Amino acid sequence: MNEIEKEILNGKLVIMPTDTTYGLVCDATNEEAVKNVFKAKERDFSKPLIILVSDLNMLEEYTQNISDLEKQIVSKYWPGPLSILFLKNAKISDLVTAGSPYVAIRMPNDANLRNLIKKIKRPIVATSANISGSEIITDVKTIEKELLAKIDYVVDGGIITSSPSTLIKVENDKIQILRSGILTSQIKKDFKEKVLD
Repeated sequence: MNEIEKEILNGKLVIMPTDTTYGLVCDATNEEAVKNVFKAKERDFSKPLIILVSDLNMLEEYTQNISDLEKQIVSKYWPGPLSILFLKNAKISDLVTAGSPYVAIRMPNDANLRNLIKKIKRPIVATSANISGSEIITDVKTIEKELLAKIDYVVDGGIITSSPSTLIKVENDKIQILRSGILTSQIKKDFKEKVLD
């Protein structure tokens, strides 16, 4: 992990396993690195990126006005495959969020990954390790050559079974499901009074 830490802290792009799929990761607070993620993926700058945090302290450091309902949801499902749109603060660049005041954040269900984020003391951008619009990568051997040419470090973690995270937004004490995923039915069951149809 030391090598990966160094690469990320130096503003480099790394492809590594996450708890959902192979991710293209970088320091979320380094604007140049974030720009390079968009360029490497040939991703439109109008499409926001997701960031990963190691713990609740880090979540609070980069967001504002976390509601009681959001706190309940976080304590129930994190770490896990649930991304939540939080109101960001100035520590997160508008580049990450495509100009939105909200940032999608997840605490990964992978102790090594959380440990890495904790060690570098900042959140990381984690987006799928593919050219935008291509298939999700579950094996590093299938990563496109055009993408690999722009990556500084690759970690081969074997074949990963992909399961996309659920994405939600909490507003006016209601839960809006923005992208269905592995936790969607559980959230609907646990918070049935709060989930918007």
